[in-house]
Amino acid sequence: MKKLIVCLLSTILVVSMAAEWPFTLRGATVNENDNNDTFNDAMLVTLGSTVNGRTGAGYDWDYYKFISGENGKISINFTNLEPNEVAQHGIWSLFLYGPNKEEIGMTTVDLTEKKTVELPFIGAKAGNYYYLLVYPGPNFASGHSYQISTSFTKGSYYEKEANNTEASAGRMILAHDYVGTIGADFLDGDSNEVYDRDYYHIKAPAKGRMTMFFKHKTRTGKLAHSGWAVALYKHQNGGNVAVSQASVKLNSKNNLKFYSGTMDKGADLWLNVKSTQDYSLTNGKYTFVPSDILGEPYTVSTTFILDAKPKIKTKAKKNSITISAKKIADVTGYEIEMKRGKTFKKLATTNKSTLKYTKKRLKKNKRYTFRVRAYLKADDTKYYGNWVVATAKTKKK
Repeated sequence: MKKLIVCLLSTILVVSMAAEWPFTLRGATVNENDNNDTFNDAMLVTLGSTVNGRTGAGYDWDYYKFISGENGKISINFTNLEPNEVAQHGIWSLFLYGPNKEEIGMTTVDLTEKKTVELPFIGAKAGNYYYLLVYPGPNFASGHSYQISTSFTKGSYYEKEANNTEASAGRMILAHDYVGTIGADFLDGDSNEVYDRDYYHIKAPAKGRMTMFFKHKTRTGKLAHSGWAVALYKHQNGGNVAVSQASVKLNSKNNLKFYSGTMDKGADLWLNVKSTQDYSLTNGKYTFVPSDILGEPYTVSTTFILDAKPKIKTKAKKNSITISAKKIADVTGYEIEMKRGKTFKKLATTNKSTLKYTKKRLKKNKRYTFRVRAYLKADDTKYYGNWVVATAKTKKK
């Protein structure tokens, strides 16, 4: 009896948890819940599963929501299962929303096309809900079937939506590659601009030199004039001061050295990535031109070199050499290598801000070359300074 009660309680617990957390087996296929016409009634979809849906007559809007237990990337594919045999004006309009139900992505699929499209990926933060709206319009696509497939890629260095403002900016840890995408930049039916902007906050862990690169996959062929607008800036005297800025097109250089400069410890910089806005002028009227870069991934790559150069002293004996250096601020320890032949090989890693290391069992009356670099552990990352070289000769006797 006691075992039966325990089993029943366990079952109740699992069911109650599943109501708020996606526990469906990866790869499962489920049917749409028809009562999903609003954000509040959005159908919870387990990442990794597939959903078969169908829009009913009239205004049938299908809402879905996703959640991840870890930071990473949510990928969503949409397939139009019943293309019309003759051309019509109907389209699927697919909208992505962040945890505060703000627009972060948009894609359209014509009813005449039986194809699978990949929506702009969602940079997900653990524990947040994200939403997809399947809207049969304008010029209704009601009464048609579709399929949604989802997947999740774990990773800490995707942009974390929604990061459309400085207040919601994600922290960019230096010495890592961050992958982001601009998912929306268009005018709605009331001529209001709907956009996705990516903000990142950079804070120097110590004094050092940061170098930043902007990378993307180069595309060729006919492209619109729009692209990425990238700006690195700082706060100064109550305003923003540009540090570096550039406009990057899909057919341009795919590894742009965007910035290189020295930062003091605790210095703050802000990075903003958005789509440049283009309009075509016809008969005196401006028309918004969708950007070619919407949904295209970009990568922001950074390096950071500590401004920490130990002043090395050596003390030689017949069969050993001692390397030492005084304490340096913002240093966790040192890496030591020795040249044997033409290449350096690692000797040791210390974990103190002062340095004292003795290499024993050396040959007498022989010159040895060492190199040392400081490192700092911060933000779950190891930052390095430049190598410092020192030589010493063991004594004859």
